[in-house]
Amino acid sequence: MKQEMVQQDERRPVTFWRDLGGVTMLLIGLTFLVINILGKRQVDNWWSFFVMLPGVLLLGMGRTLRLSNGRSHLLTRVTVGLGLIILTVGLMFALNLDWNVWWPLMIVLPGVAFWLVGGAKAGVGGTAVLRFHRWLAVTLLLLGFTFLANQLNMIDLSALFGNFHWWGFFILLPGIGAFFEGWRVLRRSTWAATLLLITAVWIVSSGVMELLAPNWLSWEGMVGIGLIGTGLLSRGWLFLGPRAAIDES
Repeated sequence: MKQEMVQQDERRPVTFWRDLGGVTMLLIGLTFLVINILGKRQVDNWWSFFVMLPGVLLLGMGRTLRLSNGRSHLLTRVTVGLGLIILTVGLMFALNLDWNVWWPLMIVLPGVAFWLVGGAKAGVGGTAVLRFHRWLAVTLLLLGFTFLANQLNMIDLSALFGNFHWWGFFILLPGIGAFFEGWRVLRRSTWAATLLLITAVWIVSSGVMELLAPNWLSWEGMVGIGLIGTGLLSRGWLFLGPRAAIDES
């Protein structure tokens, strides 16, 4: 058994560098192919390949860090998420995309990273906090694709909503998610439930402020709503606390 483990450890560095080299050539080849399809005869932003290399490196590290049973722990997911973000930035430079049009991708890609992180496991409380990241991911993905559709003239947000701050609904979504995840572990993980519920109160306060009084010069309104919600939550927590089960995480 020990000999097999040693052999696996010896293979890992070789496998990592082989995968890194293969993925690098694959991505660079695809980039040149897209440039050719777009009809370009020279690569203006050749330095963008050096931006992509750290992204490829992180993707390769993420694959190497996977557990032997095929699962991916938190570090793996964070590494892959960061790699995707850096790689996308490099590709945008390589393809010379207009940042005034494609900037919503910088909202979409962190959403993908949050989604990956949200799938990790870390005990009862830790898993609940990580699952909240998936609510953040859905919010960022919806918001990013909405802005991208507007930039590509698929929809006209100004014509649809005028001066109404419609993104306040997107702000409410992770707040709802935090309430849901906190309530779900209320009697199994006190620290996680407390953190999530308080987070939910302040996120919802921000969303309500954005929808009803979008003048952030009067920030006292948001703080007031947040403090009221936190006060009510702590009052309820005093009754729930003595009956709460021991934290399993």
